[in-house]
Amino acid sequence: MSNPTFRSGPITFPVITDVTKFRLVKVADGGVSHAAADGKIFGAVTENGSAPADADSNSLVLGSPNSVAVHVGPATVPLEVAGTASEIKAGDAVYAAADGKVSKSGSVVVGVAARDGSGKTVKTLLSTPIPV
Repeated sequence: MSNPTFRSGPITFPVITDVTKFRLVKVADGGVSHAAADGKIFGAVTENGSAPADADSNSLVLGSPNSVAVHVGPATVPLEVAGTASEIKAGDAVYAAADGKVSKSGSVVVGVAARDGSGKTVKTLLSTPIPV
């Protein structure tokens, strides 16, 4: 009998295009990038990540990491809202929006609000991955 290779928690992926924390991501071409409002959604990132770039010689600047932890359901993470976060209340469905953000309405449900939205984010209980 074999043991599972993954039980719970985030999974690390390389970044293929820059990603911003608190956004939904898709997995394609061997890495992650922001998800679209109506496409496949694998999970969410909680830190910024940058696509690999050639390093300048004699530079000590590291920049963002080129791999990130991707959280999948049933994790609860803050997600950036496209629009007004305070319109989303605890218990409301949370939908995918453009550029990896979420909104109060849409066509792809990514989870349920665990708390009322505030500022620019809403804490969301993820129901990802979603193979649309």
